[in-house]
Amino acid sequence: MMLKRFESIDPNTIKEPVLKIFEKLGEVIEDISFLGRGEASAVFKITTNNTLYALKTALYPERTQKILNEAKIRREFIDKGVQCVPAPRYVDQEFFKNGAIVFDFAEGIHSDYQDETTVKKMARNLADIHNVEFDIIHDGLEQMKKNHQALKKTMNHIETDYPHLMNPSISKAFSLALDEYETLIIDSKDLLPFGISGILHGDIGGHFITDPHGKVWLVDWENSEYGDIIEEICTFVFYSGMGEDLREIFFKEYKTCFPPAATLDLNQLGYYYIFPMPAFNICFGMDQLNTNLIHNLEPERKLQDVNASARNWKKYFTKSIAALIQEGVNELTLKLVNEYNLCL
Repeated sequence: MMLKRFESIDPNTIKEPVLKIFEKLGEVIEDISFLGRGEASAVFKITTNNTLYALKTALYPERTQKILNEAKIRREFIDKGVQCVPAPRYVDQEFFKNGAIVFDFAEGIHSDYQDETTVKKMARNLADIHNVEFDIIHDGLEQMKKNHQALKKTMNHIETDYPHLMNPSISKAFSLALDEYETLIIDSKDLLPFGISGILHGDIGGHFITDPHGKVWLVDWENSEYGDIIEEICTFVFYSGMGEDLREIFFKEYKTCFPPAATLDLNQLGYYYIFPMPAFNICFGMDQLNTNLIHNLEPERKLQDVNASARNWKKYFTKSIAALIQEGVNELTLKLVNEYNLCL
């Protein structure tokens, strides 16, 4: 399969509501350009007579609350002294039917994970965010079990709410994967003497921006939620493609700047946390796939993401479970291609 890129959106389609917003703000629009889009939102660059802004709008009503929450979360961090989050300047629910947020524009390029200086800045940024507000969970085993409970809840949601996306192979693979992860938790119970919970970004990978002055920003907070801080750190580092040396540098810098994690072996914990990620990813993918089918938002791309997640099961789960999920996703793919006339 060839991955299909998200289609761009003509900036002229949003020109009228943008003009109305910036008329309220007392600024003159000089240019509107499309920056990019994800599964549920689109971002545009707005050039005015004074400065640059980013404008984000939801692509369907069910996602409106997410971007409104993003503005609230960013403002709370900024008010508490965090300096790596571009500030929200205007929240609109009048001119954009699904809502829109105007943010300061972080001019720069996506940060990579091959440079020691940048990796240290990323670690400090995340430590700054986590230092704002966190809770220590004194029972480490119970904290580890929360991840298992979250996976079970997520899988149950898919099976219950989207029976049309399920088949016996996927259902059986879900059940066996939960059992295998539970065994890993028991075997790993001594790795986490205590847990740490706080506000998570929710999707760190690919959302660090380095500006021309070398400052690193963290953008796109619409998936932010409260959860396990160590899980987010470990999954980010191990999924980012950092080499082993840079991984050690990141963990050392992070633990220096976020002392609550100083005694934890993040390298060992990393395997425990990334083990179930292909299972989470396939569930998240199926959830978004359903939305994309309903709203006709390029379901082919999300179906290909689900297939990629299924292939990743072989990295962690036993061969028989990995084969079972791939069999189920192949069957689902064929069904959807025929029912929705998808082109892969």
